[in-house]
Amino acid sequence: MKNNLFALALTLSALPISISTSINPAIAESTPVEPAVSIRAFNLRSYYIRHRNFLGEVSPISSSLDRGDASFRVRSGLASSNCVSFESSNLPGYYLRHQNFQIRLDRNDNTAQLKADATFCIKPGLASSTNVSFQSYNFPTYYIRHRNFKLYIDPYTSASLFLNDATFTLVAPFTR
Repeated sequence: MKNNLFALALTLSALPISISTSINPAIAESTPVEPAVSIRAFNLRSYYIRHRNFLGEVSPISSSLDRGDASFRVRSGLASSNCVSFESSNLPGYYLRHQNFQIRLDRNDNTAQLKADATFCIKPGLASSTNVSFQSYNFPTYYIRHRNFKLYIDPYTSASLFLNDATFTLVAPFTR
């Protein structure tokens, strides 16, 4: 049913720090689980997914603006409840989505195109199965990855650089 959200709930509940949303795995399958998260790059451990000027990137986090830009509410996928969408914590109603293969932050205009572009399926990390990777809903052979500190969806390849760049660690949000 909501297996990806359930897996996310279990991942978040295992974090050694307090999460803003109390997650009870026993009820996660029947209750929408929409926690807040920040997302750390697997191979750049001091870099986090964030939006800046409405474009997705990875960067170190130092200011309160950075912390807001790097915090997301995990919503049931706009195009599929089996996947997720990432709503900006500091710009409610704006979601990470891909457009022309680049990750950007756009307001939810309720079009089918935005809903599909803003939906990602959580998969075991391509470089480490204890982490996560985000598969594009409408381009299922593409994954979110960082390249030159910008975020894109790129086609899957077994090259180690791609696998590392497309793997992330879910952490407690910088802001709630």
